[in-house]
Amino acid sequence: MKSLIGFLVLSALLVLPMESMDAQKKKSKKERRMEQFVETKKLVDSKKFIYVPDRAFPQGGRSIDLTTNYGFIKVMDTETEGDMPFFGRGFSVPYGGDAGIKFDKTSILNEKIEVNESKMRISYSFEAKGENDTFRINMDISYSGNASVSVISNNRSSISYNGEISELKDKEDKE
Repeated sequence: MKSLIGFLVLSALLVLPMESMDAQKKKSKKERRMEQFVETKKLVDSKKFIYVPDRAFPQGGRSIDLTTNYGFIKVMDTETEGDMPFFGRGFSVPYGGDAGIKFDKTSILNEKIEVNESKMRISYSFEAKGENDTFRINMDISYSGNASVSVISNNRSSISYNGEISELKDKEDKE
């Protein structure tokens, strides 16, 4: 009987520290997410970042892997530059026009940033003018920097992308 009581006491002593360790892990995971969110928020607030997609979602079509079809959107203070692959329907694209969504260093227009602290998400949207089109870019950025981007064009069907934002390096900034 004494050995049974001793075994139960020993088991209880071993289980309690394990439960408190699990609580610490959960807390530290939440803290890590918050730290990532703070870093991502700083990156968006700095307005010096690049978005690189890894998957495209054209309207009415299947998703397309972009690992071999590179694209980007750079945000550089008050200017932006973009060259994204486009898959979809063009309504009034000029004959021999470019195949993608392109805008060279142009001013950012109608910029809007909304931060949702409780969901750890950032919504960043702006307009950019290309040579023959105007693009409305909406970025939904998660705490970790992963972003879903939708591009609405005057002359093409809308398209969405998944990818991530990262810091704009000095070399990329000078290009």
